[in-house]
Amino acid sequence: MKPPRSDLVRMLAASGAVACCGAVLTAAALSDRARVDVHLDGGQNRFDILVAGAIDPTRAWMPGAGEWRQGDPVHEIRAVTAADRLLMPGSAIHARVAVKNDSPRLPAMLTLTIGDSDPQGSATDPATGNFVELFDQLVFTVTEGEETLIGAVPAGQLDAHSWDEAFAPGEERILDVRIEMDAGADNRWQSAGTGIRFAFEAVAP
Repeated sequence: MKPPRSDLVRMLAASGAVACCGAVLTAAALSDRARVDVHLDGGQNRFDILVAGAIDPTRAWMPGAGEWRQGDPVHEIRAVTAADRLLMPGSAIHARVAVKNDSPRLPAMLTLTIGDSDPQGSATDPATGNFVELFDQLVFTVTEGEETLIGAVPAGQLDAHSWDEAFAPGEERILDVRIEMDAGADNRWQSAGTGIRFAFEAVAP
């Protein structure tokens, strides 16, 4: 008859085998795998800002389907000149600028910046000695409906305007722009002209 200690040893050895087997099974369960394929379509996740605009003294112009301009979100008004009698000191012209969020699904926070599309600085006409750049002599008022976004601000003091609320997909904004020539401008700006750029930037909310 074997000593009792041998039975104890065999029991401990068996328990150890079971424990080791359990450890192996647990490790196998943790290493199990399954694959899930997910298709990500980014075609709807893009910013798409369209612009249009026109000189319009009646303030009745609305953008037609063929007038929206895609790509670089900039609208330029050309040929704003004193020579063409479009502007004289103290007079004004009116324009409308439209912007549309044409993104299929993304809202955007929108910012408008008004600038000179082709700055000429203090350059003068060799024949007359008059300045050729009119932009700095202009004063801007921009309204949207009943709200004034930019109120009679000289060109040199313009700041960007940012809307507080998100620009929803499919939404349009129509801006009325009053472009006034400084009443204090003198004959040195006869025949001067400028291009005016309305640039819109869209960023994620």
